[in-house]
Amino acid sequence: MLEQLLRELAAGSPLHLDDLAARLGVTPPLVTAMLEDLERMGYVKAIRASCNSACAGCSYHGLCQIVGGGRIWTLTEAGQRAAAK
Repeated sequence: MLEQLLRELAAGSPLHLDDLAARLGVTPPLVTAMLEDLERMGYVKAIRASCNSACAGCSYHGLCQIVGGGRIWTLTEAGQRAAAK
């Protein structure tokens, strides 16, 4: 299941947590737990969105509206390698 999640993240299109859970056939809290496990293993990292007046200058501008929850998950280099296997 973690490998499938890595492949979904590697596909590159931003997904809301609910959509990602539906694709995996699990609940959103389980996806969050899996993402946190992958973060501890070094395969993903969470970018905390702190929206303020400087939001327009943020490199993730607009993405937080798609992903939501104040966290954007991105693959690390190790995660990209693992997803490619």
